[in-house]
Amino acid sequence: MWSSKKEIREYVWNMMLKEKIAAFPLPPHGRIPNFVGAEAASRQIRKLDEYRKAECIFSPPDGVLIPFRRMVLMDGKILAYSTPHMTSFKMMKPGLGTPVRVSIKDLIRSGEPLTSSVDIAVVGSVAVDKKGNRIGKGSGYGDKELAYLKERNPKILSGTLVHSRQVFEDFSHLAQEHDIPVDFVLTEKELIMI
Repeated sequence: MWSSKKEIREYVWNMMLKEKIAAFPLPPHGRIPNFVGAEAASRQIRKLDEYRKAECIFSPPDGVLIPFRRMVLMDGKILAYSTPHMTSFKMMKPGLGTPVRVSIKDLIRSGEPLTSSVDIAVVGSVAVDKKGNRIGKGSGYGDKELAYLKERNPKILSGTLVHSRQVFEDFSHLAQEHDIPVDFVLTEKELIMI
């Protein structure tokens, strides 16, 4: 049994590096890791009826979510996001025929204040279990972003995008009061509903 979130983080970062699952920038330690298969994992959300009906999707500025953010806009949806350290919440409307640029730098200098209601939020994680408990890099921003969005729309559906090797059976004994579980997990192999 895992004794701490830190122990799980170190295990995941080391395992991803050893198994060559982690993608640039390397090493993945201290961050939400980019991984091989992030584009395939992003596409899994298209299996959700709620996604097809959604108008506005939230994704924080983690690098691993670049393919997801690009796909959201290409699917004709409004992309909601927070800038680093939650300095602001913004949105970007889909543009027809224009290149979709969604790196952290693009998000900071683009967009407008968030006025749309967010239907679905997808955040990055270092690890997640099959009960929806997630572990971020340790700064708490993922939980703060989800709390902010749930305050504004209690019916929001939330998920995380990870490699299948970042999915654990159960580490709910490590969950704390401020931790907000997710409703689904997107991996390169499947969509897992909690």
